[in-house]
Amino acid sequence: MSEPVEACGVRLERDGGIAFVTLDRPATRNSLDLPMGIGLRDAVRALMADPPRAVVLRSSGAHFMVGGDVRRFQVLLDESQARCAQEVDELIGAVHDAVIGLTRLPCPVIGLAGGSVAGFGMSLAMACDMLIAGDDARFVLAYSAIGTTPDGGASWHLSRRVGLQRAMAIALLNPQVDAARAKEIGLVADVVPSAELAAQGVALAKRLADGPAMAQAGIKRLLREGLDTDLATALEAERKSFIEMSATADFAEGVRAFCERRPARFGTPPG
Repeated sequence: MSEPVEACGVRLERDGGIAFVTLDRPATRNSLDLPMGIGLRDAVRALMADPPRAVVLRSSGAHFMVGGDVRRFQVLLDESQARCAQEVDELIGAVHDAVIGLTRLPCPVIGLAGGSVAGFGMSLAMACDMLIAGDDARFVLAYSAIGTTPDGGASWHLSRRVGLQRAMAIALLNPQVDAARAKEIGLVADVVPSAELAAQGVALAKRLADGPAMAQAGIKRLLREGLDTDLATALEAERKSFIEMSATADFAEGVRAFCERRPARFGTPPG
């Protein structure tokens, strides 16, 4: 594994075709402050500049992320509300850049969430293409509990995952959603024993990294763009994408492997 690049409570490491982004403020349960937000943005920018074949977004310690550093908010408010608003603006700008980047990366992003997944932690988790929860995970949006509204794309992702009515209840009432319930309502793709979360996440990333990178990028793009388009537009996008894929080495290998009744050996780099 390459030497880690550490910056502001976020670590970026690469191991072959897999990149690992680790939230690394375990002493604060990975609460989000401005340096961490900038570190997250910079890590995602580095991935955009040199895309891997799969990304794993994970955390140090027992908790994925408890949301914003509320104690820092209090320090800022003690100075002035204007000072607080200024730093919040900078923080949200950084993390929103990261969220957009994760959704636009031409590779699958796997989120591994255990323990408390609250506030922006929940927003960030929902930005992942596949979210796997440990059986100890507890999700709570929590923004209205401190008198504010969601950020990090929560208002966009949540209703698309669980439906508008459930999203309203989660956002307005702040129920604590356990891992089993999160899977039941579509908030997460799967739930695994917390002791196995890291290993299963790596295994899934390796499986994806061995897959057809260009096709996976196309699938991600089609599914995400399809959320906001009509059927005719989606069909045309599918047509163009299939034609594009049919000219790739991965398509030729996949067809050949199918006809020869053997596993495909894909190798087209992402881009």
